[in-house]
This record gives sequence, C-alpha cells and structure tokens, in this order.
Amino acid sequence: MDERAVHPVAQSAERAAPGGRPVSVLLCAPVHMLGGHTIAARNLAERFSQHPHVHASLQAIDPRLPWPLRWLTDVKLVRSVTRPLLFALGLARAARRVDVVHVFAAAHTAFFFTAMPALLMARWLRKPIVLNYHDGRAESHLRRSPRVLRWAMARAAALVVPSAFLQRVFAHHGFEALVIRNVVDTAAFRFRDPVPLRARLISTRLLEPVYAVDNTLRAFALVRSRVPDAECDVYGVGASEAGLRRLARALGAPGIRFHGGIPHGEMPAALARGGILVNSSRIDNQPHTIIEAFAAGVPVVTTPAGGVTDMVEHERTGLFVPMDQPEALAEAILRLLHEPGLAARLTRAAQAECARYSWIVAGPQWARLYRGLTDGVGVQSTHWIKEVVERAGT
Repeated sequence: MDERAVHPVAQSAERAAPGGRPVSVLLCAPVHMLGGHTIAARNLAERFSQHPHVHASLQAIDPRLPWPLRWLTDVKLVRSVTRPLLFALGLARAARRVDVVHVFAAAHTAFFFTAMPALLMARWLRKPIVLNYHDGRAESHLRRSPRVLRWAMARAAALVVPSAFLQRVFAHHGFEALVIRNVVDTAAFRFRDPVPLRARLISTRLLEPVYAVDNTLRAFALVRSRVPDAECDVYGVGASEAGLRRLARALGAPGIRFHGGIPHGEMPAALARGGILVNSSRIDNQPHTIIEAFAAGVPVVTTPAGGVTDMVEHERTGLFVPMDQPEALAEAILRLLHEPGLAARLTRAAQAECARYSWIVAGPQWARLYRGLTDGVGVQSTHWIKEVVERAGT
C-alpha cells in the first residue's frame, strides 16, 4: 500500500499551498547579529528562495534603520526599545501575507522580545507557527519560566529543535519536540590533510561568559610555554571582549590575535590556514563551527557541553576535555601536536559526520513540516508530523 494513503501529512506534503501556489513561510530571526541563529535562518531563506514548493522570507528581529537614523537601532539602551517596536510593526505587515510563521527562539529575555510577539501575532491572524528553539540554556529557561513556556508551547503548531540534546531537555519537562538539524554548507569548506599540524589555536565563538574563551587563552599560554611558535586566533565579539584582551596581556603569551567579528563567508578562509579548533564552552547546543571544522579537516578539542556530546565522539571525531580546566585543554592540544597520526585519524572520521547536517536531509523535513501545517495538521496531530518529518530525513 502507498504510505501516503495512510499518513495524511505525507500526502499533503506532496502538494503546494491552497490554489497550487508554494507554501509561503516567514522566518523571524536575527539578521545582523553574529551567531548560529543568524546562520541557520539565512541558510533556510537562501535554500528556499528558488524552491518549487516552499518560499521563505526573512523578518529581522534585529532591524536596523538607515542613516541618519541608524543610531536608534544601534545605541545599546535606545535599541532595546526601538528594535522590538520595529520588529512588531514589520511582523504585523508580513505575517498577513504568509501561510506559516517560523520563529527562531532563544532563552530568557530574548524569548519575550522574539517568540512572544510572533506567537501573539500568529494567533491573532490564525497562522500556524513553528517555534524553532536553538538555545543551549533551555534547562534554566524551563526552570525559571515554566508557565510562560507552557503557554507558548500550547499555541505553537510545532516545536522544533536542532539537536537530540534539546529534545531530551524539553521531554524532561513534558514537551514533545521534533529534531531537524542545522544545515551547514560544508561544500564551502575544502577538506585539507592536517599533517603537518600547525600550532595554531582557533576560537570562533562569541565572546560571552557561557563560551569561556578565557579558558582557551589560559590553555594557549600553557601551550606557548612548550611550543614557542604557537599562535592563537580569536574570532568573535561580545560582552567579554575587553576582559579577554586584558587577560591576554596579563598572561604575557605572545601570539594571541583578536580579529573581531568576521562575516561568516570568511570562515572557510580562516579555517583553511590550519590549526586546531578549540571550544571551551560551559553551555552549548549545536555549534556550526564544529561541523565546519569537520568539513575543513581541522581537528577539534572541546568541552562536552550540552549538545556537543551528540556531535563529537571522544577519541574518534575529536577530543573532549573537562569544563573550566585549561590545564587539561592544553594537554589535549599538546597531544594533537606531538602524537603522530592522531590529527589525521580524527579528521578523517569527522569528515564523514558532515552528511548529517546537509540540506539533502533537512530540506525535505522542513518542506514536509510546512506543507503539513498548511493543511491544518498541527497541535492535534503532532505524531503524524513527527513520523513524516523523521521519514523525510532517512
């Protein structure tokens, strides 16, 4: 028997929106900020820009005004008022013209400024909403705001997360989430044999306390004391930048370079120069940078924070070190530099993992979910969506 005759979502997924037109989706996400949410949203918008059955457009949750009014959306205290207002106004106009509202949600305060307006607007316009939660701080968010999140989840047609880690976190609190992994454009990264391995540490995380880049700097100082030509390139911006620059001076280890935030399109060139990707985060979900390192042939040393344990297998695709132990981080880096064949073995196994984060897998899953929702399959029939979305990824 044809499976589509049994599963209504699978059957509806083969059709366009009512009237034969493509399903239109509004992606509510950061556009100007650096980070995984921006990358994930742009990937979806670009991939669905020429899709025959789905058309996606972006609605910036971090809008910027043109000159001479740019300061209204750039100055820290002022933008906390103007950005949410501009987002709400833009959302009210754009949401009327689409079939599905897809909002990228973060934890705590950001949830109120992004997910809540989208949920309220979609409910008012009777549009199905996909709540796409990406934040590794989900556990603390669920503990602190259980009533708000329960209200939000009850009004979303589907809760989607990019990792099995977040799926487990939500399940522990009684919420069912679908897993659709982030799409990483691994084709942009050319795999290079890491032998000989360059003594260069690469940090590509935001300079925020949860990512503990200070431990990467401390580990580098220890490595530099034993490898005099070692280097450390830090890419990123954030609230901790000034403190990290002071720490770098205090450590007295030459070779640390702060590059600031760079466009994501320049990351392939940054990784192509070789070295070791170091991730010392305390809280994490599914960082794009690890998959990009896998694709580029750059060995990974990381803490087992959050969803990273679902991405990296210790001693097979990377090396795990305990959190907040720069000495252990330094020892793992030195092991890569001094143990023949280790870097090559890890990177060859890691490259094979990239296929799990491809558009070939995620694209059909998103398309089937969107199309199923336009037929009114959602909160009442989540199990049908789950079955078909998971089947689309096999």
